[in-house]
Amino acid sequence: MSFELRIDKNKRAFTLSNGQYEYSNTINDEVIKIVTLDTIPFRRRMFFTQDHIDYKYEYLKANIKDIIKIFSSQLPPIAELINYVYKTTDIERCYDDLYNLLYLLLSDGSQLTELALLQNKCEDRYALPKLEAIPTFDANIKVDYSDCKTNYCYIINSVTEYINILFYTFVSNNPIVSVCQNCDKLFVPKTKKLTLYCDRTINEHITCKQIGAKNKFNDRIEADPVLRAYQLEKHRIQMYCLRSKQDKYDFFDEYYDWLEMFETKIIKYKNGTYDGDKLIEEIKAQTQNFQPYSKGKNFVDKEY
Repeated sequence: MSFELRIDKNKRAFTLSNGQYEYSNTINDEVIKIVTLDTIPFRRRMFFTQDHIDYKYEYLKANIKDIIKIFSSQLPPIAELINYVYKTTDIERCYDDLYNLLYLLLSDGSQLTELALLQNKCEDRYALPKLEAIPTFDANIKVDYSDCKTNYCYIINSVTEYINILFYTFVSNNPIVSVCQNCDKLFVPKTKKLTLYCDRTINEHITCKQIGAKNKFNDRIEADPVLRAYQLEKHRIQMYCLRSKQDKYDFFDEYYDWLEMFETKIIKYKNGTYDGDKLIEEIKAQTQNFQPYSKGKNFVDKEY
């Protein structure tokens, strides 16, 4: 059974359906949810090595319900697609799809983050930078003619196809994107005006935008050496992961290990409960442990 993905270009909305399951949303909202999803809870043991292929498949069999549960709370279409692929194809196909999913979340999110940083620096808000290139992909399209109108829909068989199509549709409309300077997550501003804070709720009573207005975080981050050191190192490691050669060493672990090490500390620093000088020294101390292998990083094979 395949899924039909129909996109309304005027409304920038889409519907995903397979006859029993249907989901409708705006493309902007869904793409932002996809690229900001926290994948740390389930990515740690998904090793991309030929040496441990049996172990990987056993891990997926034992944890597929938990993986689907994580997506179901925030991305029900992806959860449905994973569930469908897992039940109707072999475990190898499901594993490949999950691998592609992890890579796309990291890759697409990084592209949009770089675009957001360029747009934030652009003084002419009516001539904002655009993505110069979008990776090509194959897609099956069904065409029908009714009510004097030609209708198109994509035939979706995997999570990879689903994300590629939504991402392509999103960026082909030359979107305005920004990175919230409080929660560090991507969002789509409502106007062309420079917007530094999103409307996400941090707790029951306050949003990032309210925090930004109160603390003038846009001035603080430029003047704060701790936040600047954190952002520069985070971006460097993320770029290294994306450009790393795909081999027996899981480049996703490099990025997420660093995030697990410093995300909680930077939040505590922002709240005034962690020493800034200490945090800078800790970031510098870890730099040598997060270098590309091509630059002589020492490593030891793990045993599982």
